[in-house]
Amino acid sequence: MTESFDPHPAAKRLAAAWKSGARLPELPVGERPADYDQAYAVQAALRDEIGEGIAGWKIGGASVNGMRNNPAAPTFGFLWPSRILTSGSTLVAPAENTLTIEIEIAVRFARTVYPSRESFDPADMIDAAYVAAEIVCSRFVDGKSVGPLSFLADDAGFHAFVQGESLRGATQSSLLHAPASLYRDGKPVGEPLYGDDCTDPLAALELFWARAAEQGTEVEGGAIITTGTLIRPFESAAPGEYEGRLGDRRVAF
Repeated sequence: MTESFDPHPAAKRLAAAWKSGARLPELPVGERPADYDQAYAVQAALRDEIGEGIAGWKIGGASVNGMRNNPAAPTFGFLWPSRILTSGSTLVAPAENTLTIEIEIAVRFARTVYPSRESFDPADMIDAAYVAAEIVCSRFVDGKSVGPLSFLADDAGFHAFVQGESLRGATQSSLLHAPASLYRDGKPVGEPLYGDDCTDPLAALELFWARAAEQGTEVEGGAIITTGTLIRPFESAAPGEYEGRLGDRRVAF
């Protein structure tokens, strides 16, 4: 990361947009991250500007093909406590913005863990797994047009996380490798991903663990990590009753 880069102006701008609901066309040239280290620096400063702490993390692009097609994958972001919702909640989208919906598997850590000092042991460390929905809606008017670095700086567009029903057996559940789907008003709208296009939740967690060890990150007990999409991300501006399905488990909003 270039030493002269100051992540705080971009973080303040993004935090102000988050608090007001405004949408930015782009970051000013002097505030834009020029590499992934700078993008993560803005993301960390954004977390501090929002001032909520974190409820956990999100993982993106951790499928085999996701990493094959993007040398910077997987990517990571944080979950804001005020945007952790329970199944059945109502989400409000910013005016004239499209939401991207992903159905995922999320896990909860049973105790505080230290990746730099411990090997990853899901049976000992994780006490619950859930079907969940991550809702993406960036602080930019068009999160794609600003490029991957600005999008990552904006916490990879995190808008909300909806926690659904728990999986029996947690990380031992057979549903960890089951196809997922998304319905709107009872009609299928989200295609399942399969094979190398689909996230393996435990493999994604291993990748998170390696980064957390490198960064010296402490993962507090109760932290949630959502591991990446199991469906082709579905973009919609249409209101409705949405339901993600994974076997007999459901998440609705």
